[in-house]
Amino acid sequence: MTGPLLSLTAWLLAQAPMAESRAAPPKGLACLTQWYRVTPEWRDGRWYGVLPDGTALVWNDGRVKTPDERFTSPDLKDMFFAPYLSGAIRPVQGEGDIDEPGRARVEQLFKATYGATAWSVSQRMRKIEFFGKRYSFHPLAHEPLKRVIARLERGVRANRRLGIFLRDIGGTWNWRTIAKSKTLSTHAWGIAIDLSVKHAHYWQWQRPKTPLRWANSFPQEIVDAFEAEGFIWGGRWLHYDTMHFEYRPELLDSSCR
Repeated sequence: MTGPLLSLTAWLLAQAPMAESRAAPPKGLACLTQWYRVTPEWRDGRWYGVLPDGTALVWNDGRVKTPDERFTSPDLKDMFFAPYLSGAIRPVQGEGDIDEPGRARVEQLFKATYGATAWSVSQRMRKIEFFGKRYSFHPLAHEPLKRVIARLERGVRANRRLGIFLRDIGGTWNWRTIAKSKTLSTHAWGIAIDLSVKHAHYWQWQRPKTPLRWANSFPQEIVDAFEAEGFIWGGRWLHYDTMHFEYRPELLDSSCR
């Protein structure tokens, strides 16, 4: 047993319950402080992530959850429940949230970091040029996206076919919820970009709806360029969205695992 299967097995074994220690915050919680406006704090036998306004978000609420509950009422630890495995593009053929890395998000954490309302986020947006057109993006993710663009520009020079995936894109900032849900999309904070809709596959467009049949036409070079700079890809999800990339550096930082 080698490669991604071995990595996944090792990760599953690491999920065995263990008592938390106040000596040091859990690795995932410590990692979040690098990327989000949160401070670890030990209170009443538990670790919390404390936001600038004093709101305390529990690291581990101790509940056994269904996949849906990890999406609708996650604790901070649930954000790391499904490991994000970068590298070679692999069809997603599993079931449940083990194949939905990054889909569980604690909304208050993102609001504290990027902005809590459409108006507050809109005041922070900055324009960035993406292959001939300018789009709004959050300043905290500007530099990573600029590095992605530099990688893609080199890729297009080597392989002009890549350009068809980078023109007429779906967009960036848009204060909205995820389709058919009450959960804010990462587009709401201006940290996500949808590439060519024409060349994308999206599970909601699938006919018939079930069973889910993963599909993708986006090339490895594009996925690699984004993942190298802290963006996760919607093509790694069971509920696939292959045009979608979002800035989630905590899931690609090896020190966070």
